Amino acid sequence: MKIIQSFWSKPSMNQSDDPNSRYKGGWLKKKYSFFSQALSCLSFKEFYPEVELYTDTHGKKLLLDQLKLPYTKVHVTLEEINSYNPKLWALGKIVTYAQQDKPFLHADTDVYIWRKFDSELTSSELFTQNLEVNFPAYQDAFNEILKRFDWIPTELINVLYQNQNIQAFNAGIIGGSNYSFFKQLKDRAFDFIHKNEHLLNTIDIGIFNTIFEQQLGFAIAQKKKIPISYYLNKVDSDFSQVINFHTVPVSSSYVHCIGYAKKSIFACEQLEARLKYHFPTYYNDLIENLKATFPEEEFECDFSVERMNNLFRIYDWLSTVSINDIFETRFSLSKNVAIINEEEKYFLSYSLPQNGSLQKEEIKDWLAIILYFETPTSIKELHTELCKDEDFLKDMNSEELKSKLISFVMDKYVLLEILEVKN
Repeated sequence: MKIIQSFWSKPSMNQSDDPNSRYKGGWLKKKYSFFSQALSCLSFKEFYPEVELYTDTHGKKLLLDQLKLPYTKVHVTLEEINSYNPKLWALGKIVTYAQQDKPFLHADTDVYIWRKFDSELTSSELFTQNLEVNFPAYQDAFNEILKRFDWIPTELINVLYQNQNIQAFNAGIIGGSNYSFFKQLKDRAFDFIHKNEHLLNTIDIGIFNTIFEQQLGFAIAQKKKIPISYYLNKVDSDFSQVINFHTVPVSSSYVHCIGYAKKSIFACEQLEARLKYHFPTYYNDLIENLKATFPEEEFECDFSVERMNNLFRIYDWLSTVSINDIFETRFSLSKNVAIINEEEKYFLSYSLPQNGSLQKEEIKDWLAIILYFETPTSIKELHTELCKDEDFLKDMNSEELKSKLISFVMDKYVLLEILEVKN
């Protein structure tokens, strides 16, 4: 299986303050975009020896020659699209897919893995991350396009009529062996763009990328009766299942920092901490290369040494335990947490370990579970107790509750330091 990634670095967007510029990629800071590319490439190389990059001349100079990202091979093939609007960021991906003639897996550079994919998935003629049905972003954007564009591919209209809903696939990972599909996707996407190029400034171009790549791709596959295999069976529109650094590696082995997650201080912290923990030599070398490439900018860690060391201790522990060990481990409220009673309401007060800012949350709904940890309690004990409550099992079964409780506890332990392990 050939692993590929793409980076289209049209120069006009490189130095832009636009948060979606090629150098920033939607992240809080430029450095996190490069940390993400590094962690993505390195995590895939843990399981697949060959990870290749498709880019343009400037991308090769930046990523390979200056930053020395560890790709095994580079293909300078994206010069042909440098005349297009730089906000059409999915073009580089679509062109790259269409150039393949052997089974491949393309991964976005904000996808990281801790386990090899099953061959049953990667041997499919077409596979993607997950199916998306009636996600709000598509509905709003497609309605806008229906009103404003001169021409829309018939595949999109027909599938909308047949299904009576909007369906798409998420291309965080995508690949397979149906090369004619990927070539047709490229041709139809370029038709879509060319015939409406004069109208692009009337819509949200960022969301349009998902329509001409993911919604159109799904529609073409349905028209051609190409079966799609999905890595994840169920993903909600908030993508909480894939933005799950706090459950790696005990109950998840795949993270996709999709869209809004890149603006999260928690995701940025975990990205940098994971790169520094798993690949310390490469992390240090990348920092030095970034300083040399962008001497006017700061690339020091935004998080305290104490916080990083605490995360590394947590990672050490997580690397030695199983999901059952986590289930039976007792946790309790941290000494730094206070429960406050104000006007007949209870609040949780604590400081964010990322920046020390004081947080105050009303203890209600799911957060009320935190009160169980005023004394040392295991997730197993909590699960047994909550299974007696019909309200908790109204919308989920016992296994789903177990999964949600593990995620809840690990979030409060890893990301917020609200909980601590009691030996």
